[in-house]
Amino acid sequence: MTGRKHSGPGAPLPPTLIYTGGFLLGWWLERKAPLWPAWQTPMVVTILGWLLAAAGLGLFIWGLATFARMRTGIMLQQPATRVVDVPPYSWSRNPQYVSFTMIYAGLALVAGLWWPQLLLPVVIGLVTVAVIGREERYLRATFGEAYEDYCRRVRRWI
Repeated sequence: MTGRKHSGPGAPLPPTLIYTGGFLLGWWLERKAPLWPAWQTPMVVTILGWLLAAAGLGLFIWGLATFARMRTGIMLQQPATRVVDVPPYSWSRNPQYVSFTMIYAGLALVAGLWWPQLLLPVVIGLVTVAVIGREERYLRATFGEAYEDYCRRVRRWI
């Protein structure tokens, strides 16, 4: 077996850095070239943003707790010991990235920022190619048919 199984899938950039970088770039663009005149974010949008961010944080904590309970690698540099297929991982193969997306979108709504929302598909694309693709190759190589079966049952995002 290669050393790769023992080191985890790795990634060129941590997904949190991709999300944070996208959000900060959007914030910077908002300051330099706003897409919309300055406006007061309506209360309903602010509340929706906080609810989305809070739900994302809850999903993130749930996902981490599930991996810890299953005693498998949480970080990309840690080896996976099993295919986790209990909630929330029975609903999405990537609930951690769904949670990051919810937090990102929620905070952009709270702050009334348009550029981060427009950059979100680029962020998701980068995470899909640079991180999820690597994870899926690693898991296929490590768990074979068990992971293929999991992929047939559970969608990548939601």
